[in-house]
Amino acid sequence: MKKLLKEYGLNSDMQYFEMIVESFNNGSHTQARTQFANVPKKDRVAFLRSATVEGWESGLSRSKLATLFDLL
Repeated sequence: MKKLLKEYGLNSDMQYFEMIVESFNNGSHTQARTQFANVPKKDRVAFLRSATVEGWESGLSRSKLATLFDLL
C-alpha cells in the first residue's frame, strides 16, 4: 500500500480509498476497478469493511460495492 500512496502522492489509505470512490463517481468504472485491484488484498478487505460494516459513508451503491467484492 505504501508504494501506491507514494505513486499517487497520498498520505493515507483513506485518501486512496476516496480516490477509488471519486473514480466511480466520475464514471471511470474501469479506472476504479483497476485502482482497487492494485491494492493488496488485506487492504481491499479493509476498504470493503469500512464501506459496509464500519459506517464509512462512501457513497458507493450496492452494485458498485458488489463489483469490488467480485475483485477479491
